[in-house]
Amino acid sequence: MSMTTCECRSPQEQRLYDRIEGKEDKFRKTHARVFKLLERFDGQKPRIDIERALYFTQSMKETEGQPLVLRWAKALMHIAENISVCVQEDQLLLGRAGCDGRYGILYPELDGDFLDIAVRELPTRRTSPATITPEDAKRVIEEIAPYWKGKTYHEDLNAALPPEVHKLTYDDPEGLISRFIVNETSSFRSSIQWVHDYAKILKRGFNGIKKEAQEKLAALDPMSAKDDREKRPFLEAVVIVCDAIVLWAKRHAVLARELAEKERDPTRKAELLRMADNAERVPGEPARDFWEACQSQWFTQMFSRIEQKTGTTISNGRMDQYLYPYYKQDRAAGTITDKQAMELLECMWVGMAEFIDMYISPTGGAFNEGYAHWEAVTVGGQTPDGRDASNELTYLILKSKREFPLHYPDLAARIHS
Repeated sequence: MSMTTCECRSPQEQRLYDRIEGKEDKFRKTHARVFKLLERFDGQKPRIDIERALYFTQSMKETEGQPLVLRWAKALMHIAENISVCVQEDQLLLGRAGCDGRYGILYPELDGDFLDIAVRELPTRRTSPATITPEDAKRVIEEIAPYWKGKTYHEDLNAALPPEVHKLTYDDPEGLISRFIVNETSSFRSSIQWVHDYAKILKRGFNGIKKEAQEKLAALDPMSAKDDREKRPFLEAVVIVCDAIVLWAKRHAVLARELAEKERDPTRKAELLRMADNAERVPGEPARDFWEACQSQWFTQMFSRIEQKTGTTISNGRMDQYLYPYYKQDRAAGTITDKQAMELLECMWVGMAEFIDMYISPTGGAFNEGYAHWEAVTVGGQTPDGRDASNELTYLILKSKREFPLHYPDLAARIHS
């Protein structure tokens, strides 16, 4: 009795076999843009970008004594006004939380108590090494870290743990080295995963959310202590954050137009002008087509990373649901092809792969090498009335994930009966 086996390879596996055998890589020809983007940072050691930490710290120094929710909003505005913006070559989506290439950013409010030690050790440590320029390291040590000594979440947590729990959690008094018996993750701020209401942003825009907050501010009872001390600071913070993300997006539009004026390639020039138009409109206003919808979602996702460390584990949610109306509309109008839609998705996947969830402490570095993102995309499932939710975009995302050369983002597929 003889048996034969049939080997089924994924496109990624087949591409590796073809490379070994010296065959032509057909996928590379049909996905030229994504490979150009990927090859610029392939094998690159992540670089620490300090701008978020620097501007966040500057603002926090100026707002001491104010409600924390307002301080955080004002810090985001200060970042939006000053952080460097960048337009990557070949990219179709604007918005980054840091420098070009593979990068990570710092959250001194969480781990500023040992930030000065960490920046000295990061370039040479065995787990999750990263580069930092001497100038940036000096600014971290002299300008950023000193302010946060005695103010960080990590210090409060370390001091609050009972001795019997502390000895099972940490292997040192400062709480920098884990014993991995009780695994503490709250100081990483990455143990909770959530999804923004992206559909709300796409339909209403941040200007619509700002208007709602302003109306609620106007309706507050001036004689109510609760309204004045609790509701007012929150609503004022909402207005500030809405203005901040719109301002940040428009700064990208300005840069894209400047680059378009210098661009000699007519195809790239047209792309840059369209990207500038997108950033001028979204995420302030509602998205009108698939490209604007992807750009609005990406700006929101990136600004969330700047806001706080949980921004590194915020999922994309059910992309085939909230993006589908824009995809369907454009396909029906003939203004986008599946190849063009796939390129926009791939530009987003590349952006995720470039951002590193930078664990500063030795505990964090040993925990997962600093590279896990958990930015899941969910497809399929049910509609609110129980019908099969899968659509053409569901299958396009599945195709994109099957062919994309890296494991970004994670994929969750819900199955309907």
